[in-house]
Amino acid sequence: MVKEGIKQKIKFSIAIFVILIAIAFATFTVLKYQVEGEKVVPYKIGKIIVISSANTSENVEGTSQQEQVEASAEGQQEENYIWNEKVIQNNDLYIYIDKNNDYKKNEIIKSVKIENIQVLENVKLGKIQVYMPNSLDDGLYKYVNDYIVNSNLTYNGAAVDNKKALEIGNQGGCICVSFANVGLGTYKSNDEQVIEQGAAILEKMGISNEDLKFKVSFDLIIEVESKSYKTKLEFELPVDELVGQKETHKEITDLDKVIFKRL
Repeated sequence: MVKEGIKQKIKFSIAIFVILIAIAFATFTVLKYQVEGEKVVPYKIGKIIVISSANTSENVEGTSQQEQVEASAEGQQEENYIWNEKVIQNNDLYIYIDKNNDYKKNEIIKSVKIENIQVLENVKLGKIQVYMPNSLDDGLYKYVNDYIVNSNLTYNGAAVDNKKALEIGNQGGCICVSFANVGLGTYKSNDEQVIEQGAAILEKMGISNEDLKFKVSFDLIIEVESKSYKTKLEFELPVDELVGQKETHKEITDLDKVIFKRL
């Protein structure tokens, strides 16, 4: 009777040990996946190019009618200037999606999505808005309300890239989005016959690099025929010390820490 009790205790201990091993293995597998993500994905980010500059043109939305009414009500008289242009500081992101040659199956891209856009650290001066490419013939971006991205942006898979139609090649291609500071005010001057385009104008407005710095993040989702993969990207913008220069560039190719997880 005593021996039978000992046998039952041994069996119970072995069962508990096996269960604990299984739980530990499952926990380790989950934690490893959270850190490493998918080992091999059908498509990956090949590179990211960021271009920071400034813009003063018809591509920037001007003072609203409401703002004009408010200014008039306060008795403010607008002086006549040769130049009285609204200025924005723009940061254009180009994300290149490449086919992964280590992935053995043939998958085509159904869509690439930017979701859950967040401003993690805001600017000291201005207001950040996100813009998609415009659908017209002139220029890639128009910084007007029609092209504001609220939180999500989708590029559909197609035969070839067409940024204005929000299409990406279904075998890989490039998507783009612009993060713009639209609250910097206007540049007023009677001293110049021609305004030099680019970020040099920011220095003339007394704007510093510290005024412009902000941090954003968003989820990038690559959807193929049978599944979807998601990663999170973060950017500190503008690129480098922008004020006083026409524009600054950064090409990001060190993407080993970017991991994708299956949805």
